[in-house]
Amino acid sequence: MSTTPVTAFAGVIDTIAHLVEAVEEERWSAPTPCTDWNVQQLVDHLVAGQHTFAVAMGAQPPLPAPDPAPEALKKTFRTSAAALVAAFEGPGALERTVRAPIGEVPGAVALHLQTIEHLMHGWDLARAIGQKALFDEATVERETEFARGLTAQLPSGPGAPFAPSRTAPEDAPALDRLAALLGRDITE
Repeated sequence: MSTTPVTAFAGVIDTIAHLVEAVEEERWSAPTPCTDWNVQQLVDHLVAGQHTFAVAMGAQPPLPAPDPAPEALKKTFRTSAAALVAAFEGPGALERTVRAPIGEVPGAVALHLQTIEHLMHGWDLARAIGQKALFDEATVERETEFARGLTAQLPSGPGAPFAPSRTAPEDAPALDRLAALLGRDITE
C-alpha cells in the first residue's frame, strides 16, 4: 500500500493518540521538553491546533470539550485528530489556500506544518511520560527536510516559533535530529 502525506499524517496522529492514552494520572502535570507546557498543557495545545487547522481547512469540527479531566482529554484528542485528518482528506484540500499561523499557505504546506508540529510534540510527550514515539522513519525524514527549509525562512530570537537549532550526531535517530533542528536539547 502506498503512503500519501495524509495517510502518513494519520499514522503520526495515531501514534500520538496511543501516547496520550498511555499517560498515567500522576503524569499529566509532569514537565515536558517544550518548557512552556506540562503534559496536559501540551495535549491541550495539540487539540486546539487540530481544531484550528481543521476549521482553516474548511471543516466544521465540533468544538473541543472544555472538560480538563484526563479521560475526557484523551477522547477529545482522538475526536479532534480525526476531524483534522478528515479535513486534509477532503476534495481539493491540499491545493486550497488556507490561513496558518505563518500566513496564507497551500493546504499541502499546512499538512507539513501540522505533521511537524505533531512529530515534535509527540517527541515531547513521549519523553515526558517515559515512552518511545515510534513514528515512521520515512515520514520523519521527509518532514525534517521540509523543516530545514522552513526554519531558514522564519525569524529567530524572542517570540520565534522555534528555539535556535542545535546540533545532533549524524547517527542520531531521525526524530532526535528533527528535535535538535527545532531547538530541543536531545541529550536530556
